Amino acid sequence: MLFGTLSAMFLKRTLCTALFSCVALLSAFAQDQGARTEIEEALKSRYRLTTVGGGVMGVRGENSIRKTGGVVVLVRDGLYGSYNRRDLASNAIVDGKAEVRSGAKDLALARGEKFYVTAAYVGSDLVFLGLLSARMIPGNTKTAQVWCSVSFFFSKDMLDQGDTGKIYSVIDQWLLPEGTNHPASASSPPLASTPPAAITSAPATPTNGIDLKPGMTREQIVNALGAPLQDTAFADRRWLTYPGITVTFEQGKLTSVERNAQALVPVKISSDPSGADVFLDGSFVSSTPAVLRLQAGTYKLAVKMSGYADWEREVKILPGAEVTLDARLSK
Repeated sequence: MLFGTLSAMFLKRTLCTALFSCVALLSAFAQDQGARTEIEEALKSRYRLTTVGGGVMGVRGENSIRKTGGVVVLVRDGLYGSYNRRDLASNAIVDGKAEVRSGAKDLALARGEKFYVTAAYVGSDLVFLGLLSARMIPGNTKTAQVWCSVSFFFSKDMLDQGDTGKIYSVIDQWLLPEGTNHPASASSPPLASTPPAAITSAPATPTNGIDLKPGMTREQIVNALGAPLQDTAFADRRWLTYPGITVTFEQGKLTSVERNAQALVPVKISSDPSGADVFLDGSFVSSTPAVLRLQAGTYKLAVKMSGYADWEREVKILPGAEVTLDARLSK
């Protein structure tokens, strides 16, 4: 009887210990996944991914660009690209050194070359970026768009901490967002809550009542809708981005008009003095002067420079708005 009682107590204690261990492991896993998910979302916001492939509204082929995003500039030699997307060069950056681990090494990529970011993924020990050249690059046998991927390897602890500033500082040694003046600095403590910044709203009217028809030229579209938020060209294609729509041209003629699920709002940020670091929801995104393109929502913005007090605001962005912020830093 006594033996049975002791056995039951031991089994109960063992089960409780195992249960607590499982709960602790699941909690730690959830925290790690949460940090990596936040990093991934920050990367997608920073680089504004380009959408490739699909067959909607006149855009055909798996290599076709459906919607353009941000551009990054290669600042170091050592990466390779492939003309064939199915055999793209997979570059790995480990301790600051680059190597190609798989795929075709069709072309050594030169510093200064520009790329669209087509994918961003955060694993347990790496940050992965998919890249597509922003122009047709000539090689020994052909001239075409170039594909590659770059995997930046980090310690698991760094990724679990979710410190995007440190992660950006590594990536920026190879790929800088176009218009960025210097590599990212480390991120900072959470921002304090402050009153919302004033916003001047401009209602979005995607077509201004104009019937857009296939065959229209860029000049006709601009005359009808005004200057676009973004004007991007690649080979014989061109995209004009307006609040709510993206207009696609092929060989100078309108081929499709695609409604954006949610138009990006331009947020212009300047500072006095200029060259300060801009943080969005605690993550470094650019340096002043900067233009961020964000979805409607509420964000915490901070502008920081060594030797000056931090400038912090909570900004509510409305669809169709145009936001201008001037951060005057004080010592």
